[in-house]
Parts: sequence; structure tokens; C-alpha cells
Amino acid sequence: MATPAIITCPITGREARVVRGEALAVLPPYPSKAYNATLDVVDTAYTVVPGRGSETFHITSIILIGNKNINTATDATVTIFEALATDLTSSLNNILVVPVGTSGQLVLTGIDIEAGDGRFLMGKTSDDDVFVTILGYYI
Repeated sequence: MATPAIITCPITGREARVVRGEALAVLPPYPSKAYNATLDVVDTAYTVVPGRGSETFHITSIILIGNKNINTATDATVTIFEALATDLTSSLNNILVVPVGTSGQLVLTGIDIEAGDGRFLMGKTSDDDVFVTILGYYI
């Protein structure tokens, strides 16, 4: 009979979890890979991270950089969302909705956000140009 147990990393305090190959891991099981897109047309959805079959994408960092073309009076609203391959313009789930100003930047690191199986991560903006980098790995 199995005994319930929780294994944690003594350094980070993160709980171990079962990953591919039924191994236990307390850190991301794979190195992050960077995916980039330039959001240069207003209210147009751009693929940042493509969906891959039934695999799940885990986001570890998000970097947004606005250039000098953004209106100085109003920030650009940047939306990062999940979409299906059959409809890349409709949001199934907003991951992030934030303002980015002229020459502004937002750097989110040390996060662990899971996208749905096979879902694309898309980006769009209310003002151009915003450069998006999403780092993470597929499981």
C-alpha cells in the first residue's frame, strides 16, 4: 500500500512532481527555449508560441518591450492569450493583459504558467510596436 508523501527541495522549497519518464523533478524538467514575435499591427493576433499536438507549454518568463512608436499619451495594452489552431484570433484564456509604455519594458521571470494541451500562445496590442519574448518548455 502506498504511503502519501511530499518531497521538497531544501533550497527552493518547491515540491517535487512527476515528469516525463515518471521521474521526480523540483526544477523545470527541460531548459527553457525562447519564442519571439513583433506585434506591429494594432489588434492583430500574432503567434508567439505554436501549439504542438497534445503537448503542454510551460511558461517560465515573459518579456515585453515597447518601442518609441507607442503613443506617449496612452500606453499600449498587450494581451497574451491561449488559442486553438482552428481559431487563432479568439482567446480561450487570457494569460496576461498589461500596459506597456513608449520605450517601456516588462520582465516577468521565475513564473510557472501552464498553457492548455496543444494551445497556441498568441499576442496582440492596442498600439504598435511591442516586442514579445516568451520562454518556456513543452511537456
